Amino acid sequence: MPELRRDPFTRSWVVIAPERADRPQRTGPATPRPAPAADPDCPFCPGHEQDTPAEVWRLPADRDDPAGAWAVRVVPNRYPVLAPGDRAAHHHTTGLHTRADGIGSHEVVIESPSHDWDLPDGNDTAVADILRAYRARCLALRGRRPGLVLPFRNHGAAAGTSLPHPHSQIVATPIVPLRFRQLFDVARTYYDDHGRCLYVDHTAAELADGERVVATSDGVVALTPYAASTPYETWIVPRHHQASFADAPDDILDQTAALLRRLLAALRDLLGDIPYNYALISAPNGEEATTYFAWHLQIAPRLTDPAGFELGTGIAVNPVPPEHAAAQLRQALTADAAPQPAGAQVSSRARARG
Repeated sequence: MPELRRDPFTRSWVVIAPERADRPQRTGPATPRPAPAADPDCPFCPGHEQDTPAEVWRLPADRDDPAGAWAVRVVPNRYPVLAPGDRAAHHHTTGLHTRADGIGSHEVVIESPSHDWDLPDGNDTAVADILRAYRARCLALRGRRPGLVLPFRNHGAAAGTSLPHPHSQIVATPIVPLRFRQLFDVARTYYDDHGRCLYVDHTAAELADGERVVATSDGVVALTPYAASTPYETWIVPRHHQASFADAPDDILDQTAALLRRLLAALRDLLGDIPYNYALISAPNGEEATTYFAWHLQIAPRLTDPAGFELGTGIAVNPVPPEHAAAQLRQALTADAAPQPAGAQVSSRARARG
């Protein structure tokens, strides 16, 4: 039987409807063509550095040769969603209509020199290098203006990818979007009522229950949220309070990278090379010391398309119960024969429930 679940972080409702998974589908997911190791027309491949705007951050492949080959580059997006600038975005109101200057920042994180590389194929160090780029740029951008800094990755054309070379993006907005205000308002109310962080309490409760836990390390946890709005939605959350990812220490960053790589590999092993998005959700600029919010990395596979019901009600319909998704992901992770870093093992209690 379908079940309505309320998201504890937004207080919005989601329908968990496993029967919907059996409905007939006319089309299946497209199979992407294998990418070449290098593309002479790709602006992100080595040797084409002049085809991008001047880089704002670089991680050299050889730390002793900063001007040599690179491992990760960050450059301004040539087609930004917000125009670059450090001044405040002043609001202008005419009657019922309000507008603001579209000022902010939009950067591209070129994740690897290899055109055919992907996060599940890398080692933990390579993925941690990408997270280090996020952290460095979040620190640089958050002090420029009020608003929000959002690192995110689109994988596959259906998820918004326009170039096949492995990359992610970072957008700094001059405002805090309504969805984020809702997250912060709910978390603040919980803190006012209980004197504790909702995210820390939630993670502790999920660890105690174990049913939706996918994998654990000393400092971070991977889990499928109780009211997941998409099939196989998975979060990586810190076990101890920290409001902003930009303040994450190296050990937490390394553990997050290890879990992220393994999760994306497990999703690919389980479902194929599906489109997905992930986003790093953090406290807004200026609220990094808040006690009521915690950063988290949200992975959202793109396996369903919203239809009339979702559009009309704003209620997501998820045909895969999170508990079922977690069990499958635990099994896929257990079958992964790659060497595992210390402190990033699948939790024994979660495995037993799988």
